[in-house]
Amino acid sequence: MALIMEQKQTRGSNWFAISVFAFIFGLILLGGYFLFFAPTPLIDTIAPSGLVTAEKISEVTLDSSKIVNDPVLKTLREYGTVPSIGTVGRPNPFSSF
Repeated sequence: MALIMEQKQTRGSNWFAISVFAFIFGLILLGGYFLFFAPTPLIDTIAPSGLVTAEKISEVTLDSSKIVNDPVLKTLREYGTVPSIGTVGRPNPFSSF
């Protein structure tokens, strides 16, 4: 004896799944627009006082000949020595110890 069951055929679609998919797809499109195509807003800032002071310092001109030919600079002596290069590892780094 065989049991035959008929399924109810529905022609409608799952509107909830379609609406969730459309919402997520819309969010992705909106994010892509703001990430790549939206104009960037201009930021209005007031320059801090430290920046104004730096501008004043940058306008100062230095005469290098006055610094190099200064007698105090010429009286200075060098007390250190030039460092020498010592041994730099083994001749064959792949040989055993």
